[in-house]
Amino acid sequence: FIFLMYLLHSEDLIKGGIGGYELVLNLCRDFRSASLFFTGIFAGLHITGAFDDRRMQAAGMAGNSRAKVLLTKFASFASAIALYFATSVLLPATIGFVRFGTVCEDGSFLRNVVARGPLYLLTEIAVCSICFIISMLCKKPGIAVIVNMVTTLTASLAVQFIALKPWGENVLQYLPHGQNAIVFSDMSNKNCVLALGVCIAFIALVIMGSYAKFRKEELK
Repeated sequence: FIFLMYLLHSEDLIKGGIGGYELVLNLCRDFRSASLFFTGIFAGLHITGAFDDRRMQAAGMAGNSRAKVLLTKFASFASAIALYFATSVLLPATIGFVRFGTVCEDGSFLRNVVARGPLYLLTEIAVCSICFIISMLCKKPGIAVIVNMVTTLTASLAVQFIALKPWGENVLQYLPHGQNAIVFSDMSNKNCVLALGVCIAFIALVIMGSYAKFRKEELK
């Protein structure tokens, strides 16, 4: 997946022709698509695989609380997405800014890049977290991967459909899937706070739902 991102933007990095800021936006848009496949596969192997091999149950039997085991697993899941973002977006973006400059046509570099990057990453983690709870519910890694793929693709198509409706933005602004796209066009203080709150609330719901399932899991 990382190689694919570099391949897609190799010409821009080598020949130029676009600004560093435009390159970042293009990288983020492609990352949004690639991350759905990456997360669907990774969550199935990392989460459901840990259940299937009884590694999470073993961690609970070793004296760790179920909440600690679950939060540690989610932290590793989110860290993998962040690492993927860093290697496939931040590194080529840094190269682009060094080569083509840091001029942003629609505002300051600090707001449009430094602030947008972490916020966009948070929306990605929130969007992809649906794969975490799905993988907690599935019994086999292969099934989890398939369900994750179908769910993320369906959600993506649903967001595109809703966005075409007159009332679409009013709904999407309260969903991490919508904010994942809105942060490209609206980095106002109001929307940044809203996006932050929406993502944190969604992630909290995913963790609580996952914990409810893990709490009923037989550790022996």
